[in-house]
Amino acid sequence: MVNLLVYSGPEVLPSALRTTLSHLARILLPNYTIQPISVSVLLSQPWTANCQVLIFPALKSATGSAGIFAGIPPRLNGVINDFLEGGGQVLLLNSAGRITRGFGGRGLGGMGGMGSFNGAFGNNASNIDSDTFAFADRTTSLTISPISLPESSQKNSKDQTTRRIRSEGGLSGVEPVEGLPNKMEVLAETMEQDGSHIAALKCQIGSGFVTFWAPNLENLSEENSPSSTSTFSDPSSSRLILLRYVLSRIGLKPPNSTAGSVSRLLPQFLLSTPDKPGLVETVVHGLLGSVHGGVFQDTHNTFEFYEYDEGLRILRQMKTHNHTESVDDDPSHAHPSTSHITICPNGTVPSVDDTPLFDLSTYFNLLREARARDECRRDVSGFGETLFYGQVVGSTQSMFDKNPRFLSSLVPSIPILSLGSHQLAGRGRGANAWISPSGCLQFSLCIPKVPLSPHSPYINTICSSSSFSSLTPSYIPPSKLVFIQYLFALAVVEACSHPSILGPTLGANVRLKWPNDIYVCYGNPSRPERAEKIKIGGILVSTSFAPGGHEASVVIGCGLNVLCRHPLFSLMRVGKPTLSTPYRDPCCPTSMKDELGHLSMEGTLATILARFEKMWEEFLGSGGSFERWMGRYQDKWLHSDQLVRLTTVDPPMMVRICGITPDHGLLRTLPERNQPGHPGRAIQEGFIDLQPDGNSFDLMAGLIKVK
Repeated sequence: MVNLLVYSGPEVLPSALRTTLSHLARILLPNYTIQPISVSVLLSQPWTANCQVLIFPALKSATGSAGIFAGIPPRLNGVINDFLEGGGQVLLLNSAGRITRGFGGRGLGGMGGMGSFNGAFGNNASNIDSDTFAFADRTTSLTISPISLPESSQKNSKDQTTRRIRSEGGLSGVEPVEGLPNKMEVLAETMEQDGSHIAALKCQIGSGFVTFWAPNLENLSEENSPSSTSTFSDPSSSRLILLRYVLSRIGLKPPNSTAGSVSRLLPQFLLSTPDKPGLVETVVHGLLGSVHGGVFQDTHNTFEFYEYDEGLRILRQMKTHNHTESVDDDPSHAHPSTSHITICPNGTVPSVDDTPLFDLSTYFNLLREARARDECRRDVSGFGETLFYGQVVGSTQSMFDKNPRFLSSLVPSIPILSLGSHQLAGRGRGANAWISPSGCLQFSLCIPKVPLSPHSPYINTICSSSSFSSLTPSYIPPSKLVFIQYLFALAVVEACSHPSILGPTLGANVRLKWPNDIYVCYGNPSRPERAEKIKIGGILVSTSFAPGGHEASVVIGCGLNVLCRHPLFSLMRVGKPTLSTPYRDPCCPTSMKDELGHLSMEGTLATILARFEKMWEEFLGSGGSFERWMGRYQDKWLHSDQLVRLTTVDPPMMVRICGITPDHGLLRTLPERNQPGHPGRAIQEGFIDLQPDGNSFDLMAGLIKVK
């Protein structure tokens, strides 16, 4: 995913962080992830590899030896300037700049209420005072010191009011002002009472860019939308429109404002394949003790079940309201606790008119074909044959693992899928969010009451649905649960090579990042560390243990970009020569339409689930052993013989990746000998086994920490 990081240090004005996150979300979701980042993370973690723009909200002013400047900590000089030198971008909101360059320190014209560009510093980073922060271009000897606006202007929006955006009826770029350096570009101007002023200025620093944004984002009306049709006489609306325009000018791609926003939960369907019409009734009876609807109340959600006709009426009514009512400005907060569930009895499948983003009839047909192809058993309830589907849901994962009573009431012999075309509160690993763009396949598969010991009362129930039922009844020891994420990740990657998705040639580009991320990789397969890579999916596994610890319900969440459009990368674009090939709508270039014309959300999901079902049968029958898949997993991952930096020793140590431990699924590494700072005799003997630690664990950047 493409990340926008918003600085959240103590220098940010009290309300500026919330305002910035809110307005960026309104303009850019779901095309980008927008996350706060602290000083400590900027200094210690490999954030630059996945960051497109680093954004600074309005900052408190700080006084240095050369005057008053924005309060960016001076210790960030090195890491941020290195980010720019490498081609990154920085956006400073409600900020001006003071410039010194090798043309005599001549000041540059003022930016309205922003302050002015006046000479202050030397020509490069080495001349910057230690108590101030500045951007330094080593190639042009240009130094820019950001300046925060007076705090009074934060409290009185009149000082920063945009009276009229240049060019009636829209926005336009502005020709460079005379006297500006060649590496600077005025992106937009405003017309205020005292004349025309620069609203946004873009400056090149090394291979990257710094953009200064003038108008105040505080005190904007929460009801205004950046895509609204308000007139330019409304300053709140005009500033948001201007911000949207400037974001697009620095290379970001806001979603189409005419497409309508996905902002409110819609009712879900509970249905099953017409081949096995009794599954829905069994699930509902297990939850409610009845098959005619009712209410199931739990910790995170209250589930209201409706009979089919009444549920359809509610869905159609809510779809109408969804286009006319306003909602919270941050879509990630729009997840009310009540979930409306429409029961589809006797194998009833809703028409595509009621599920326009996912054809359920086509899906069941493709799932039947995929299960037959992978030789899955027909006399059991298969993965994906029973599901909840909603066009707009909160979180497919939270539906199960945040509702313990609901989860424990599911029938052990019926695995059940939760599928949503859009999620308003999608989850990734740890505290990460998972954005929900159109074309992203996102689902959670719940396998209820998996036995963890021979004393589980469900061991016979589970094993009777396995092709290994003739063997001694199997269970999965708790220490082996870690391998479920590896198994499912392998199923996804191998499924992508099937002709129903990408085929073997294009599918070979889909690879694994340990432990459970899905990447597209171009380059020499024998040198993956030099290949171009981009993430297109991820897997999240949660387990809920029953009292006594003899069984656990396993919930496997997956997000996979299948048909996503630019700026996101997806399976549809794998046919391009390189990941950096210029993008052109539609998703897939003309030359690839015939080759990938069959690619669909329905077929991709069916192929993945059938592949995993067969692997799960073998996994369960072997007592949770991953041995038979270890070689296939390592053939698909990006890390064979990779050298990484272990930061938990002082000085840091270089270790080489050897594989995965067969007992607990840890990453096995071997220290390199004769390392600088480590005398040969001090090098640790034997293997070092490691486990992931959220965002502080980054194999792609060659950095690793012990949890």
